Amino acid sequence: MGEKPTIKEIAKLANVSIGTVDRVLHNRGDVSKKTTQLIKEIMENLDYVPNTFARNLALNKSFKIAILLPKHQKGEYWSDPIRGAKKAMKDFKALGVIVKIYLYDQNKKESFSKVGEQIIKDKNEAVLLAQVLFDETNAFIRKCKANKIPFVLIGSSHSDSGAISYIGQNSHQGGRLAGELLSFGHKVASNYLVFNVTKAENPNFNVKERIEGFQEYFENNGIKKASIEIFSIPQEDYKLVEKAKAKLNSIPDLKGIFVPNSKSYILSKALSKDSNIRIVGYDLLEKNKSLLQDGTVHFLINQKPYEQAYHGIEYLYKYLGMNQQPPEIVSLPLDIVTREKLMYY
Repeated sequence: MGEKPTIKEIAKLANVSIGTVDRVLHNRGDVSKKTTQLIKEIMENLDYVPNTFARNLALNKSFKIAILLPKHQKGEYWSDPIRGAKKAMKDFKALGVIVKIYLYDQNKKESFSKVGEQIIKDKNEAVLLAQVLFDETNAFIRKCKANKIPFVLIGSSHSDSGAISYIGQNSHQGGRLAGELLSFGHKVASNYLVFNVTKAENPNFNVKERIEGFQEYFENNGIKKASIEIFSIPQEDYKLVEKAKAKLNSIPDLKGIFVPNSKSYILSKALSKDSNIRIVGYDLLEKNKSLLQDGTVHFLINQKPYEQAYHGIEYLYKYLGMNQQPPEIVSLPLDIVTREKLMYY
């Protein structure tokens, strides 16, 4: 058998006609479940890839994919998934992929609903989004299902909303990792602070799970006497830095701080210049990378938002244009970045 298997060879191995294989490839029905399963197993064993690229180009077929993310300033967390989406748009443009970016104001729930309605109105064939506003996202997802619009969720590894794929990290495990990094080398019970800067009072369930995982790490590893204080404050609070300083000064012999989101740069404004408190944060924002470089922050957990968006667009294209089902859950590794590794990012 040649290096590239053909439909004819697959049909011969399955003892069916070429037409039957073609119907399975294009999901046209009229084939029994048993035969369909057999043909798919043979294709998988042979690593068969259908020549859909040429077919789509010949038909001048296009695939409209919407990106639904929060508005943001340059350099903030959401800049990276936008970069990843734009790179995918460039790479897959020749294959008929058309990507349109829709941004909403996460401080105004009606903004999300309005932008979501526009995505449906524009007759997009697929959507890539993150679950930032929980209730509003669920309402939009229901509309996608009603209109048979496939979607990919980035930033989460939970498989409970009907997405064709979930791309993200295990948030609970990320919190446990932060606990391990902060407590490493501390042989006695110590004092720790979770510094949680919230955004417009929107509940972030990934952050919630990270905090729970952080607490669980100490409980499961016999460090129950460790004191863990959670300090949550809205980013919009005009006395944020002042209150953060007061909190830091109120905790005697503070050994470590966990920042469960991308806001380490805000915490840095409240720290004294001679602080030697160990800090674990999230996300490679330029502001956070500077803190890692100068030793203010010791570890950053990288969620790889660029890769999340890029692969999300890739999966949606293959689903629409090649009838390929992506992996349901893509759980990205917890990438620990230190000052010595920073040159590679």
